Amino acid sequence: MNISKKLATFCLSISLLFTGMSSALAKDYTDIPDDYWAAEEIEDVVTKRIVPIYADSTYRPLDKVPRVEWTAWLLRALGLSDAPITSAPMYSDVTTDTFGYEHIARSDQFGLIYGYTDGEFKPQRFITKVETASIMSHITKDTDVNTDVLSQFSDSDQIPNWGRIPFAKAIKYGLYVNYPLADELNPNRDLNRAEAAVLLARLMKALDLVQDDKKAETAAQPEEPKEYVLSVEHLDDYGKAVVDRVSITNLRRIILAKNVFKVSFVEPFNSTKHQIGDVIPFYFKKDVVTKEGTLIIPANTKLYATIEELRDKNWINKNSEVYLHFTKMVFPNGNEYPFIARVLNNNEGVLTENKWLKPLEYTVAGAAIGGAAIGLPVGASEHRSGDGMAIGFPTGAGVGLLTGFLTPGVNFKARADEDVFVELKVDCSLYNDYVQQTTTTTTTTEYQE
Repeated sequence: MNISKKLATFCLSISLLFTGMSSALAKDYTDIPDDYWAAEEIEDVVTKRIVPIYADSTYRPLDKVPRVEWTAWLLRALGLSDAPITSAPMYSDVTTDTFGYEHIARSDQFGLIYGYTDGEFKPQRFITKVETASIMSHITKDTDVNTDVLSQFSDSDQIPNWGRIPFAKAIKYGLYVNYPLADELNPNRDLNRAEAAVLLARLMKALDLVQDDKKAETAAQPEEPKEYVLSVEHLDDYGKAVVDRVSITNLRRIILAKNVFKVSFVEPFNSTKHQIGDVIPFYFKKDVVTKEGTLIIPANTKLYATIEELRDKNWINKNSEVYLHFTKMVFPNGNEYPFIARVLNNNEGVLTENKWLKPLEYTVAGAAIGGAAIGLPVGASEHRSGDGMAIGFPTGAGVGLLTGFLTPGVNFKARADEDVFVELKVDCSLYNDYVQQTTTTTTTTEYQE
């Protein structure tokens, strides 16, 4: 290889490396502007993988926080998320099948979050601000506290008696949040994800205040995981894709936007039986593997698309049109990932039948009818029969073609297992060991430490 070729190869390698690195380091969530009041803390807890984002690449700062999710985040912030489980929690509503059982068990071992007086943990109940103040209080080191500090807040009278000393201690240590009004605590309001990020970020900066038996030795200096590109590999599911690259890092597999995949309908589809907002499932029939041999997406992974627009068939052969927006991908093991994509069946990303389908069907049918009607009169001679068919076929075909174009179009239908191509619109990150799990939630009522 001559010097110029070597130089070109080196430059290409560097270009691919930086392309992959740029994607790898991009912010994963899309709904937090830089000037958001808790933007810095949200970036901190997401980057350090304390609080996960959702499958659609959003953080959702105003979402309420179930107790089991707060438990998992607190364990991560304290460096205890991988601690061995040595005993089972003794709550009447918690079994090994309970979502987040391992988090509740670890929390119980270290005495982080208490249950209720009725013997339940209530994992799906939303946690309140006074609850979190109580938790921050009892996991931190003892100190002298004067509840007079509460008088600076206009709603301090709303703090329940059991929460007044814990709240005062949390305020003394700066482990509380009172946005947007500095003189209001809103103690009984459910904590939201933005406030959770602020509390956890502050806690991680004040781990010296946490009791030694309630944190890991390594928790004092939580570090952002270092990410680096291992390789840039290629897909070939669709030969005409604008992009075919996947960046493989030590933390994730990053499928770059514009990659194209072949997926299949899970169930038969008929546009007349659906409406805007319906969710349509698809799946991968086989493993998606790079040319270099790395498994990217396993077979039987599900894709979910929402119908954004549904246009009925119309006159002058206007076929129905189905506009789909793909939002998430669910692996066979239950892991969810954002997968923002569109249909690539035509330039507009729409599911619709070929505009020639109905005219051609009418043409064939018209030709057959025309030939039968004109070409085979009763008692006709062989010569006249031939003349009749010569007239009947083209006449019938012409009438059929015209009818096909002038009558309404057709609805879109698909069989189960029928294939479509979808194009990825946004880079898709598949983390090796970390993904937000979906949980159900209920409302919160009285709490007692």
